[in-house]
Formats: sequence, C-alpha cells, structure tokens
Amino acid sequence: MNNDLHRFLVAVCLVGLVLIGLPSAAQQAARTTSSGITAGATDAQSARGETPYSADEITVRTQTLADGTKITHHELIKIYRDNQGRTRREYFTRAWESPGEPASLDLITIEDPVAGVNYDLYPRDHTGRKTEIQKPAPSPRPQPTGASANVMPAHPVRLPRPTHEDLGTQVIEGMEAKGERITTIIPEGSQDNDRPITITREMWYSATPRLLLMENYNDPRHGEIVMHLTNIVFDEPPAELFRVPADYTVKELQPVAKPEPESE
Repeated sequence: MNNDLHRFLVAVCLVGLVLIGLPSAAQQAARTTSSGITAGATDAQSARGETPYSADEITVRTQTLADGTKITHHELIKIYRDNQGRTRREYFTRAWESPGEPASLDLITIEDPVAGVNYDLYPRDHTGRKTEIQKPAPSPRPQPTGASANVMPAHPVRLPRPTHEDLGTQVIEGMEAKGERITTIIPEGSQDNDRPITITREMWYSATPRLLLMENYNDPRHGEIVMHLTNIVFDEPPAELFRVPADYTVKELQPVAKPEPESE
C-alpha cells in the first residue's frame, strides 16, 4: 500500500471516530428542552418569551375521618407572570372565604429568572428574604469502603407502573383543555395495607399557553385535593409587581445548590 493511500485511510478513520463521539444537534436540543420542563404546575413553562397572565388559584383540601367527619381547608393564591418568565404569587389565609372578613395576605414570593434571584416577602412586618438562583451541583458518588463494599444493596419495593387514561377535552374558563387521569395502585401488603390502595390524579391542561387549569388528586390516605384556576387574564402584569417595595427590609441568604440526581 502506498503512503498516500495509507494517509488517506487513517484520516477517514479519525474523522469517523470524532463524529461518532459527538451527539447530533437534534440530540443536544432535545436534552436541553427536556431538562428545562417542570410538570404539574400552573407555570409549567419557565423560559423567557411566555404568554403573560394573571389568575386566582383556588385549592380545596378535604379529609374524611374514620367516623365520617370531614375537615375542609380552602387556599387562595393570586398568580402573576410576565413575558420574561418572572412569577409572583400572593398567598392568602383562609380569612378570604369568611363572609364579612377582609382577605389577609400572608406571604408573597417572586421568582425572577432574569435577575437570577428569588424573594420571600412577609407583608405583616415588611421583611423578606432574598436567595440567588443557583444551578444544581453534581452530587458526589460515594465509594464503598471496607466490609460495605461486599454487601449487596437491598432492592426497594417497586410499585406497579401507573396507568394513563386520556379523558378527552372540555372547555374550562373559556379555554379548551385536554385531560389525563393517572392511576397508581399500591399492592396489598406493600405498606402494611390489608387491601390495595388506589390513588388517582386528574389534570386538565390548556394547549396555548400551557396552563394547569384544573386538578383533582385523590389519595385515601390523605384525602382529596381539588385545584382550579379562575379569573384568568392574558395581559402583561404591572412591572412593579416583580420588584421589592422600598419599605421592605430584605435579608440576603446564601444560595444552597441541591445535588443533581445521579445518572444511572
């Protein structure tokens, strides 16, 4: 084999090895997209350039005791989101549901991915806490030492995979919503239960923008939770809602990065 042909074949092999080791642009884009999605929240999309809106999130929690007594709690959260992905939530105490009593604003949270900070504000004494948003830190993988290196880890009890059921579509708050029911069955004896436990979760999402408009979560161990959005307005909220008022004393906390889950 002459030298020119030999050099050509070597070059082709090296280029092939480099291409094999590099993921395609589509794979990289898919990884980036999937890592940035948070499911099961009214602000399911958190990237910039979103549809701005405001809404009231009303949640009713009902627990039934063994004698049939029902304990019901109502919660109200006012939500505001701008087109840059900044979100403000106002948490009201249960006084809002009592006739004749004014609503009591207990807590305000501001999530600002543009500035990279989160705020917890307490209107009662005009104080707050500021925390920088920090990317998750990789969790160190512990190395087994001594006798523990020879001990096989115990296998956790694996529950059956939940089943997914398409509930079709319906109109909620004037928007077409697509529903899904997720059912999980805890087998008899897996949690010292003498019969299977069925847990259901129904979720209704609008398509554009993607909002969780209604949710019904039923777990016999804890009760039923029903959430729905109302008073939805698709308009840019006032910019001052995402700023800390000048009369608040804010303490800056050190950011604590949560470890990333270990990859299998």
